Amino acid sequence: MHNITDEVLGKVGEKQTPTTDRGVTVTWMGVHWLTGVCHLPADHVWEVLSKHMWGLIFEDSVSGIWTYQYKAVERRSKAFLAWSDHQPGKPDEERLDVVVNLPGEACEMLGTQGLLDLVRELGLQVTRLDLAWDTDVFSPREVFDTWKAGNHVSHVKKKPKWIEEEHDTCYIGSRSAQNARMVRFYNRRGPTRVELELHKKRADIMWKVLDEMPLEDWSTAGLHYLVDFVDFRDRSADLNIGRCPRLDWWDVFTAGASRLSLPIPRKSPDLESQEKWLQDGVATTLALVADSRRDATAYVLELLKLGRLNMKPHHDALLAVVLAQAAD
Repeated sequence: MHNITDEVLGKVGEKQTPTTDRGVTVTWMGVHWLTGVCHLPADHVWEVLSKHMWGLIFEDSVSGIWTYQYKAVERRSKAFLAWSDHQPGKPDEERLDVVVNLPGEACEMLGTQGLLDLVRELGLQVTRLDLAWDTDVFSPREVFDTWKAGNHVSHVKKKPKWIEEEHDTCYIGSRSAQNARMVRFYNRRGPTRVELELHKKRADIMWKVLDEMPLEDWSTAGLHYLVDFVDFRDRSADLNIGRCPRLDWWDVFTAGASRLSLPIPRKSPDLESQEKWLQDGVATTLALVADSRRDATAYVLELLKLGRLNMKPHHDALLAVVLAQAAD
């Protein structure tokens, strides 16, 4: 598992902002949302959730949610669990029988240690994790205007989304991408709330990273991964972005946090996935182009010849493995 050194995990500092109803400050990161899945029976998950949430009552809902047939809701905390008798097309070992959804109210009720205990007891695979800080150092408008001015470093290519209704909100990133992540800046409760929202593998790995360290180091660790996703720097200071200083307000908030990337494992390509990609993404276009030519067969053979010439070492290695398996 990924280890973060004591040197990187220096204390955030003495900066302090007012505590909100979520118990989150600029020096203390809170968990604002957690969703996870497990293979345990629904009635057992129901019992464990009720125990950890001080006996609050989960009530049957009239309908399911997402792809699940059934749902039980705890009205006060807005927590719910959902499950199905079966999931068509999936073998038993791949079924994720119960989903546990804990929004901000439920996370506040459980507290960070309570969330840790619950995830451990249920063996949850975390699929969504929102980490939150509050600060009065900057506003959502400053974030949006800074991005528009080009003073940012980020994996995100799309422009931020700005919403100005009862409060100001700036969204950077997307939930729709593979292993999606997004950060929100909004001021609904007064101070600027900063929420880093992680999904799928990123959420689960981030949780495992946090689970390895003392609670007092969580905020610092979260800031390291936040600035890996988005960083605000004075791009006019130097042609080399690495030498551009952080903007003052962002430097105060992040307390000099260095960039750290989550150790997301990359799946090695296999022949099955290559065939699926060929069928789903290439076959229709290939048929269209080939059928538009008189020499369709010769055209396809020429493409195969070109493909073999362009094969890289990892293609050769995969082919060697497949041929060796066939020979056995």
